[in-house]
Amino acid sequence: MPSGTIPPQVLRGLQLKEIGRYADAENAFREALAQAPDDAFALHHLAACQFHQRDRHRDALATIHNAIAIEPNEVDHHILRAFILCVLERPKEALAASQAALQLAPNSDAAFTAEAQAHLQLSRWADAERAARQALALDADNSTAANQLAQALRLQNKMAENAGHLAGMLARDPEDPYTHANAGWAALQRGRHREAEVHFREALRLNPAFDSAREGLLNSFRARSPIYRAYLRYCFAMQRLSSGSRWAVIIGLYLAARFGSRMKGGLGLAVMALYFLFVLWVWVARPFGNLMLLFDRFARHALRRNEKIEAAVVGGGLCAGILALGVGMALRSDLLLPAGIGLIAMSFPLAMTFTNGSKIGSILFGTLGAVTLLATILCLVSVALPSLAALAENIFVVGCIGSLASTWLGNISALRRPA
Repeated sequence: MPSGTIPPQVLRGLQLKEIGRYADAENAFREALAQAPDDAFALHHLAACQFHQRDRHRDALATIHNAIAIEPNEVDHHILRAFILCVLERPKEALAASQAALQLAPNSDAAFTAEAQAHLQLSRWADAERAARQALALDADNSTAANQLAQALRLQNKMAENAGHLAGMLARDPEDPYTHANAGWAALQRGRHREAEVHFREALRLNPAFDSAREGLLNSFRARSPIYRAYLRYCFAMQRLSSGSRWAVIIGLYLAARFGSRMKGGLGLAVMALYFLFVLWVWVARPFGNLMLLFDRFARHALRRNEKIEAAVVGGGLCAGILALGVGMALRSDLLLPAGIGLIAMSFPLAMTFTNGSKIGSILFGTLGAVTLLATILCLVSVALPSLAALAENIFVVGCIGSLASTWLGNISALRRPA
């Protein structure tokens, strides 16, 4: 749109958008669209404003679709659509949108950046690296592509190349919060949790609303524990795998445990015990780590309300369950044994309830956890009221099976997302 023909409402919207006042800019663009509903330029920037506001991404997608309907050959519309779809966790559609942009403009660094973001969400690290490098070849100052390249290198375990790339980025722009966050995650992957903490603190100083940096800072706090550092190494190893490879590892571990359980004597029991301890720790390490942070007068302030609730319910329930199970086994108590098993079992689904970004998953896992807790309470009550014993036993079995099933269901991305 030639500058001389830009309506005053659009000019005001662009100025407000430039300084980050997205809600006010949105109002200005709506005023312009009230007079010219088919102004694709105003629709594009309205979508961009909605994109930068929390919980407005679906609105942004609808708006950019309207802009594309008016100007189907405008590359910037398709690029913005790709980024919106990435935030909505629809990476396959985002990849198609970025490729549509590249067909219109094969030398667009922004289109390659959108493609790299889609590949990152699809766990296609090598493709993400390629697209990010192509974007940087077209524009060496593309900071988004530079950070995507750093992430892609880390996720392929190319740590030496990642370190050199990040050093160059920090030297060029030491005030980029995304670069500091990437440096923090790379330090965590190398096992340097104190160095990671410094980078995450700096990223949050530069951008206090940066969720990835906040989560990284929490992980650096939790990594003070050697056991949690071992869990992080497992997470980083799994992260480097494709979705199919992750399922292969999970199924392989399960089959190995089943095979081990058929061994005679204590060896079979030991294999099964180790497997269940591994599964337990994988699912509850985060809330248990947060429970430890609740006792740190500084670190607890980095936790959100739902994370504190999760830490208290899951971490506290797990500790109580392990204690009850241990004492129950020692005393052969019919009261403490089911209580311990039930409290440990409920920690699996409840660990995927309070901080789950999937509403369906949160309801499903919350229900499984509640059923298991109810069954545990009924088992305790049935000691005094034997007439409830049969009902309590049936619900207890269902709850425990559901809790174990949640360790498989939790690997389905539609049921478990970051909050």
